[in-house]
Formats: sequence, C-alpha cells, structure tokens
Amino acid sequence: MSILQNAVDSISLGIEDYNNPDPRRLISCTRNIFAGILLLFKHKLAELSPPASDEALIKQMVVPHINAAAGILWHGKGKKTVDVQKIRERFDSLGITVDWNRVEKINNYRNDVEHYFSSLSQSAIQAIISDCFIVIRDFVRFHLGQEPLSLLGSDTWTTLTKVNEVYETEKQECISHIMEIDWKYNSLQHAIIDYRCENCGSGLIDVRDNRNDRCETNFFCRSCGKELSFEEIAPLAISEYFSGDNYLAIKDGDYPVTILCPLCGRNTYVLDEDVCVMCDESVERECQRCGIEIPPSEIDGEGYCDWCAHMMSKDD
Repeated sequence: MSILQNAVDSISLGIEDYNNPDPRRLISCTRNIFAGILLLFKHKLAELSPPASDEALIKQMVVPHINAAAGILWHGKGKKTVDVQKIRERFDSLGITVDWNRVEKINNYRNDVEHYFSSLSQSAIQAIISDCFIVIRDFVRFHLGQEPLSLLGSDTWTTLTKVNEVYETEKQECISHIMEIDWKYNSLQHAIIDYRCENCGSGLIDVRDNRNDRCETNFFCRSCGKELSFEEIAPLAISEYFSGDNYLAIKDGDYPVTILCPLCGRNTYVLDEDVCVMCDESVERECQRCGIEIPPSEIDGEGYCDWCAHMMSKDD
C-alpha cells in the first residue's frame, strides 16, 4: 500500500472516530488525522526523492554511495522515517511552504488530548479538526496538485468541511464578543482570542458578561462550560500564546518574549511592550549605575544589573 493511500485511510479513520458516539474514540480521532497529515508530507518527500535512492528524503538516515558513472549518490538507510522537525527542515530546503504554526498547534493539542484534558467532546475536538482541515486542504491542492474531495472521498471531505464551518462560525461569535472589551494591550487581546480551554482543548472561549473593563469580565468555554475570571485566564493565555516564541528564544540562546513580572509575580511581563499586561506596571530596563540594558534574567524592578547590585552591596 502506498504512503498516499495510508494517509487517506488514516484521515478517514480519524473522521470515523469523530463520528462515533463513544467518547474514547475522540483520542484516536486526533491521533489518526495528525498521522494522516504527516503521511501526506512524507508522500511528497517520497515523490521528490531521486530514483533508486530508497526514498532518501523520507529516511532519518541518508548515506552517500559512490557510483562509477554518476559519482556520489545519496541513499536512504534503514526503516526509520523523518519526524516533524526533519520534515520541516527538508521542506524549507525544498521551498515547500506549510503553515507550521498551525501544524505545531495541532501536534501540541494532540498530545494534550492524550495526556492532559480531563473533558472531551466532539465540540472540543472541532478546533483541532478545523486546523487539520486547513492544513490538509492547502497541502493537497498546492503541493500534491489534487482536489481534496477527489482524494479523500465525499464522506471524509464533507465532514471535515462541515466541522470547520461550524467551528469557524462559533469562533467568530466569540471573537466579536472579545473584541468589544478594552484590552489595553494588543498582545493580551490576541492571547485571549487564541486561548484554548485547559479542561477540554476547545478554542471557543466566550465572554460571560459583556463588560468593557477587562478586569471585571468573566469567561466561559462553550464546549465544556468551564468558567474563568480575568485573573485566571490572562496568565494562562499569555503563557500559551508566547510559549512557542519563548521556546525558540531559549533554544537559540536569545532573550525570552515574556518574563515573570517583578512586581506582581505573574509570567505576564511582555518585554516588547515593556509592561506587565496584568498589573499595568513597567520597570526600569536600563541600569541606573552603569547604563547598560538590564538582561531579562536580571530584571527585578530595582533598576540595577546584577553586577552593579553586587558591587553596591559590597560598598554597604
């Protein structure tokens, strides 16, 4: 059986799991659909692999061989295939564009569905399927040169389309309600809009009472009913919204995007905006003794870098 057929079968199985009344099948739904997306990616790499290379582009290990006529040729070795990160690296090298932010979001929430969410329902899974729908649609059309309806079959594609339409309609309603609130900071507004319920994973977070003041607003999840105050949702939303940026910054040895606010103690101090989006306080970022920019890890609200603070303590 071909990789492409495996991809189609996996996505179809995921939709069957979604339509099954047994809630335990919802975990299989996310697992199967995401596996199908990765198989679509691997099919493309297999297509682009040189002839007689043992599908080198989808193999984790690629080794050189000397050919008397053609010189050095690269061949895939072993049965282990590329993971998400390797697929991304090879796509980037080949100029194949994919919405990787959305793919990472799907992957993260697939893991959360399996290990963390305590409540699952079809409506909670709709957010993940909606993201999957967009990734599948764009990749099949733009990189495989096929129509998703023909490739996946009418039952699977119709369900994917309907789930996406229902979710997007409800999501837009939630966004319109959230947009009516004076958030004061763009990052906070975007974080609340993107936030997904920690209980069930749904992105349908709505406003319980329509108030202009963000601090007095309460929120609820349309999928599982979980209630959240502003004090509860804001730190969670900021942490989730900037988690990817903070991870890459740490990985690359750069400064994080958010830090613990030295005044209120919450991880809601956004360095680009130079303010804590929870308590509205800003701290001195330039050392008052030596004039250097204080590294984020040394910001404590006192206005001195660690070295100057140390030297001043010795003077005392």
